[in-house]
Amino acid sequence: MIEQSTQKGDRFFAPAYSIIGRMHRPWKEVIKAVTQRFVLPETVLLVTLCTWDMLYTLYCVRAGIAREANPMLSHSLEQSNWMFLLVKGSTFFVPVLLLEIIRTIRPAFVTNVMRLGFLAYAVIYIGVS
Repeated sequence: MIEQSTQKGDRFFAPAYSIIGRMHRPWKEVIKAVTQRFVLPETVLLVTLCTWDMLYTLYCVRAGIAREANPMLSHSLEQSNWMFLLVKGSTFFVPVLLLEIIRTIRPAFVTNVMRLGFLAYAVIYIGVS
């Protein structure tokens, strides 16, 4: 609620302050919810699996055991190990981060998507390895 002021100009801007306050409220709630809670166990499993895949792929390629089939990741491997880690990490970290933000709005949906993502990644990883 906006405090009443004795100055004439403050009463003129009071409606604008209340509209702006209402517009930013959902984002403040989302940021507060994301920073003040733990992540899903499914998120931890998915990020752990993706990180293991990333590090194991880097090891196998550098040891000459395997080669990277993805052209974009293969190009990043040619540049440096750090570039590969940055590109490969962003392919799973950004979507997982967005899903964790969306979880504040649709928790059941995001939980199911994380489970499906983990299972699909695990099946594909086992099938390819």
